Amino acid sequence: MEQTIRNKDTKVDRWLEEMWRIYSPQIYNLCRMNCGSREDALDVLQNVALRFCQNAKKIKYGDSIYPWLFQVFRNCFYDYARHRQKQAPFSVVSDVMGDYMALPAEKSVFYREGNQKNDELDRAVGSLSRRDRELIDLTFHKGLTTEELSALYGVSFNTITKRRKSAIKRARNVLLG
Repeated sequence: MEQTIRNKDTKVDRWLEEMWRIYSPQIYNLCRMNCGSREDALDVLQNVALRFCQNAKKIKYGDSIYPWLFQVFRNCFYDYARHRQKQAPFSVVSDVMGDYMALPAEKSVFYREGNQKNDELDRAVGSLSRRDRELIDLTFHKGLTTEELSALYGVSFNTITKRRKSAIKRARNVLLG
């Protein structure tokens, strides 16, 4: 009896190792795309690996673990981003000084014509919920297809399409006033 339990554990352990070997390069690529440097990407990947090891026994044998790993990556990346944001030196915070100037922004030496459109778009996307902002980012900045997003979130193709359309509609309404 004890031998079968040990065999079952080693089977699950081998499966978990194999899943990590398969998906860790994809998670590392996500880290490299989103982090500022190779060292930061390795730090985020290390945090993902640590959480994977801590929660490995909770994963059911045979389940699809990539969506779970992506969720863990996303949480680790947000932790990394929050940490980096706290440490950002004032010199890199913002070079657009229009809000602090006594003169109108157009007369400022820091004024750039293209900023108005970007600011409006940032405001529109910023008004969306976190889930919608993430969906817009993964679609338009990271280039994930609807099929990939469907597999990633674990919802149907139609659900992703509806969420994206409604997010774009809400952002459009903010832009139009």
